[in-house]
Amino acid sequence: MTQKASENGIFINGKKQVIELLQQMDSADKTKLLKNLRLRNPVLAKELTESCISFESIWDLDENSLKSLVSQTQPAILGLALSLVSVKNQRRALSLLPREMALKAFDIMQKDLTSNRNECLRAQQKVLELALHLHRNRIIQFY
Repeated sequence: MTQKASENGIFINGKKQVIELLQQMDSADKTKLLKNLRLRNPVLAKELTESCISFESIWDLDENSLKSLVSQTQPAILGLALSLVSVKNQRRALSLLPREMALKAFDIMQKDLTSNRNECLRAQQKVLELALHLHRNRIIQFY
């Protein structure tokens, strides 16, 4: 619900503020909060969960969910997307793939991609879109 506090000119959008709050919370607290909300209002919990999922959120997935996501991502797209993340997360993602797929993604990551940052960000967006699709189809679970 949206309202305006006339005395000090503050604009309040409840859902937006909750989403911003959720995005700042650590994974454990976010999981606990959304789990409790899911019991009381599943529709709102689903909407809030989807609104606060970002590319960085995929690193909070459990091993099985992350494996489902990366194994359904084309190696070239995965390599571009992973080129911008920490070595720890690169290793984690690649270790969940069959060797041939991991090598293809790794080959892409080894290229000089400094001038292709926008392509890498687009690849991350594609991975995020796939993650949301898998989440909506209950193949993977966030929080």
